[in-house]
Amino acid sequence: LEPKIKAWSEEHGKKKQLSALLASLHTILWPGAKWKQVSLGDLLNPAKCKKFYHKATLVVHPDKTSGLPPDQRFLAKRIFDALTQAKTEFDSKMN
Repeated sequence: LEPKIKAWSEEHGKKKQLSALLASLHTILWPGAKWKQVSLGDLLNPAKCKKFYHKATLVVHPDKTSGLPPDQRFLAKRIFDALTQAKTEFDSKMN
């Protein structure tokens, strides 16, 4: 799982931006996760990007994934961490 997560969250050793993570989230989530693919065009608007970030955290937040198998919980936690880091970076650029 680790290489898969790294490939999703980084590019050339740099962390991907929040919009890129959200646009590709469907590629890393487990089958049956309640997430609808979002286009990068929808994420160009900062308000929409924040909205989709919050929707994504509802899918992968540790409190919401307690009923999943351990490998999916691990994946969800790592996705949540990557999204949270990217959101912090996003917020710092917006100010």
